[in-house]
Amino acid sequence: MEFVVGVDVGGTFTDLVCIDKEGNVTVVKTSSTPSDPSIAVIDALTKVAGKLKGSLEEFLPDVLRICHGTTVSTNTILTWTGAKTGLVTTKGFKDTLEIREGRRENQYNYAIPAPKPLVPRYLRIGIEGRVKWNGEVVTPLNEDEVQKAATYLKEQGIEALAICFLWSFRNPAHEKRAAEICRENLPDAYVCASCDISPEIREYWRTSTTVLNAYVGPVLSKYIKHLVKTLKEFGYTRELLITQSNAGVISPEIAMEQAVRTVLSGPACAPAAGIFLCQPYNLDNLITIDIGGTSFDVTLIKEGKPWMASEVAVADVYHIRLPLIDVHTIGAGGGSIAWLDDKGALHVGPQSAAADPGPACYDKGGKEPTCTDADLVLGYLNPNFFLGGEIKLNPELSRKAIKERIADPLRMDVVEAARSIVKIIDHNMVDGISAVSVRRGEDPRKYVMVAAGGAGPMHAASLAKSLGIGRIMIPSNSSVFCALGSIISDIRHDFVRTIVARTNTVDYDMLNDAYRDMERVANETLDRERISVEDRYFNRAMDMRYKGQFHEVEVPVPEGTLNSKKMDKVVQEFHQKHEALYAYRDVVETEIINLRLVASGRVVKPARKEQAFESADASQHLKGKRDVFFEESRGFVSTSIYDGDAMRYGNIVEGPAIIEQRVTTIVVPPGARLEVAKYGDYIMDLPVQEGD
Repeated sequence: MEFVVGVDVGGTFTDLVCIDKEGNVTVVKTSSTPSDPSIAVIDALTKVAGKLKGSLEEFLPDVLRICHGTTVSTNTILTWTGAKTGLVTTKGFKDTLEIREGRRENQYNYAIPAPKPLVPRYLRIGIEGRVKWNGEVVTPLNEDEVQKAATYLKEQGIEALAICFLWSFRNPAHEKRAAEICRENLPDAYVCASCDISPEIREYWRTSTTVLNAYVGPVLSKYIKHLVKTLKEFGYTRELLITQSNAGVISPEIAMEQAVRTVLSGPACAPAAGIFLCQPYNLDNLITIDIGGTSFDVTLIKEGKPWMASEVAVADVYHIRLPLIDVHTIGAGGGSIAWLDDKGALHVGPQSAAADPGPACYDKGGKEPTCTDADLVLGYLNPNFFLGGEIKLNPELSRKAIKERIADPLRMDVVEAARSIVKIIDHNMVDGISAVSVRRGEDPRKYVMVAAGGAGPMHAASLAKSLGIGRIMIPSNSSVFCALGSIISDIRHDFVRTIVARTNTVDYDMLNDAYRDMERVANETLDRERISVEDRYFNRAMDMRYKGQFHEVEVPVPEGTLNSKKMDKVVQEFHQKHEALYAYRDVVETEIINLRLVASGRVVKPARKEQAFESADASQHLKGKRDVFFEESRGFVSTSIYDGDAMRYGNIVEGPAIIEQRVTTIVVPPGARLEVAKYGDYIMDLPVQEGD
């Protein structure tokens, strides 16, 4: 039997999903190991091997593909543990990185200091040489200065170097030559140039993106090399793919060269999983939420397409400009710590107890009360069935932590304190959902919520009710949502070419030549990844704007040779999209700024196994009852507990109820109705509120 495996490393747990040719799914979770994430990956693989084959050495030869989502790049930036990085740039422009176009995280607060740049000023070197806006060289590259800069930076002990010259996206010759010189003089350093990382207009964004690539490159490369070597030692010789921020996957070699593309590696695969799992139910307007131990990730999918972004600020500070899935992330999860500020106000997160020591109830030395502790006190969690009983939870430690840190200082009882913790974290998550829906003019009531992550199905009903969402889809393997998404994601590469031109006077030969050249480069990249020609497909787009605007809108471009007739359709599409996004369309001329090409390689999607209809009656799966707190009842209610792993297609449960799976818990509030769908997923319908 052959398998495909998806692995997603989170802040608290490392998730693994394994699917065979017949669609049988095996799920395992293991505690993450932040000091060396590969340890948890091997632990998870060993765990699934024990269930299916016996030993890891016996299991790996039958694995066709391992797809890996990693938080290494993200955590490297968040924890300031990246490489000591230098920057070589055009003389007179070495402060571009620090000036940041005058951007501040809070534009109305001048008291907030500017963030510390990833490259200090003494490691930023200006080089003589100049290229004009049209690519013409007006001042030759001073190779002696490049040589001296490399020697100086070597003396300073840099581990990585970013190269970014003005207008290099028009003519990359200076950058490529500087990179050659620096690689010769810095053989042990990670060297990258902006013409290979982000070859498009806007100097600051290009510089920042390239610097981030250099900053995380050595750390990610070390991790991937170590993982590849370890897997090979256990007998794995087939394909390892790394997930990207654009929800595609790439080979380890390209991931190491383009490390910045993995900064949102894990969460970006959630929309792919949501679309894949909801297609059989004809659901295409989705809000996917993924609540893990450390973070809450939310994405909006409209008409079967995830919302995309072209730029992001990692940790709200360091800027990247690349095509990526627009995932909104906040520090809210099962491990989020409840705390009081100096005024006595209660907060939850963003700090997390993570995997070590974890929530107080883990009994691993954690003293701080967390969301998981509150969920346990309120009866949502079974202390003897967490991860199917692999981890025994201690309710008394949860009560003790909440009492000492929250309840006593606020002069309330433990249950009221636990309830307050859950209400606050739920409010924070509702705010996160509003950021991707309400604030964009999208009505969340018209969407289906897809609840994922270990804690997602536990909080989903409360979040949906607050937003007026009437239906929730809970995947049968919701706790390994992103790992599953990585398995079904195609290989993807994004290419861009800056061409500034008015649409009414554009040279169509120039546009067609540019697209052909991008496709040639794309095919060379797909050749490196051994993608067969029949499995390749391409999508074209343009960044367009009205004359005089600063920001652009990406518009799809039809296949075939571009001509005036096709361009008219593209312009009309731009007007419609601009009006949908900004509520108006203009009559001024339109401009093209960038041409884009997405080159993809199809991967074989795993089958889903359809279940035989059992019955509407779920009583045979009743495990017992326990008291559970529900806001709707304003207190504890004797609640039916069902074995979710045993439930089958057709089973219906009326709330209040708790559905316990080995790796997650579903809370069904009073008045809600939950039904098991044909692939083992759950569809929960909430009562319509008066006035909805």
